[in-house]
Amino acid sequence: MTPCSSASLDTDTPGSRQAETRRSFDAGSYRRRPSRPTSLTRSFCSSSSITWCPPILVDTLCIRALNSKRCGEIRAYDADGTTLSAISDRTFLRWIIRELGDLRGKRIYEIGTGTGYLVSVLSLLAGREGDVPLIFGCEIIPDLFDQSQRALIGTSGVRVQLGDWVDRLPELGLFDVIIATSAFRGIPRLLREALRVPGGMLAMPVAIPGGGDCFTIFLATEKGLLTVGARMSVSVPTTGSIADEDTWYIPLEKLIDPRPKSFLHIEKGRGFGHPVLDSLAFRSYLFGAEPNFRAVNLGVERTFDLTHYSFGLIDSERRSGALYHGRDIVVFGDLGLEFAGTLAAHRERWQANGQSDLSRVHYHIPWTAFDADQLPSGYVAALGG
Repeated sequence: MTPCSSASLDTDTPGSRQAETRRSFDAGSYRRRPSRPTSLTRSFCSSSSITWCPPILVDTLCIRALNSKRCGEIRAYDADGTTLSAISDRTFLRWIIRELGDLRGKRIYEIGTGTGYLVSVLSLLAGREGDVPLIFGCEIIPDLFDQSQRALIGTSGVRVQLGDWVDRLPELGLFDVIIATSAFRGIPRLLREALRVPGGMLAMPVAIPGGGDCFTIFLATEKGLLTVGARMSVSVPTTGSIADEDTWYIPLEKLIDPRPKSFLHIEKGRGFGHPVLDSLAFRSYLFGAEPNFRAVNLGVERTFDLTHYSFGLIDSERRSGALYHGRDIVVFGDLGLEFAGTLAAHRERWQANGQSDLSRVHYHIPWTAFDADQLPSGYVAALGG
């Protein structure tokens, strides 16, 4: 994980030093003060006995941690001056931490620690339990790992390992929060197995077949993962042994077969209060007009041309659906023609708007979905109306 540019973190001019005495905490903006964590921050971050605090306090502590002198010294850029991830912008990190809520005393794991910036921030927010670390992480790129180790000298309560997280995470037990900052094509089973249930939080970018990704915050419940927040984002693809594996994708025949507990249950889309328009061009997604629709995308090409994808709407209980195949629509079941009309209407609206907003999706992934058969290439997704 990498933070925003060092220019935005380490600005230190006479003018900025003179103006560092004030900061505003209104909802939309704040003014930065590059200072050490205050006694207020330290006292709240060091306590693990309190499980809740007001959101404004969480945001205040988050801002102070993001702008602390210690974290600000960790550079965001690689040797070529190119940021490693667009979601490492400090404003984006602030949103992620606010969505996760009070982190004091929480056991946290980051996949892809990069320069060590985020784990440094999290160490201020989570505190520590004696000599037992609360913040864990893994970095697969040796140069970045070495950079983070140098940057984290003197930081207590943090343990970062070199290697593939697939090999490291299972041996560390359960976590309250798991954060990934590179895009996955789905949700690996290993993440589900390492997440505390109920109450655990999973924050990760889920790749979109047309390009880009949607950073999604999931809450683990007794029944499965529930989305609680999302924003469109751009991040680097994940690497390592799981990079090319499909995860909770379900074959088309499984969707048609009426087994409701074996695949995604889609709820009507709702806003998260932070609507972010998808400005990353055309998306290879379809709209599910009703909660009982199953939406599947079987595309294998990275293209913005809708006609290159076989996609459609499927109602498994009625064994009906309509699928695009090239420029043709294949229908089946007694509701097939109705679905075909819905698809055509959505396609016209889609082409007219030229964009979609995955951050407004609200859905639930049952734990049984992680045991479904894998789809060799493709993507299961849905958008609310």
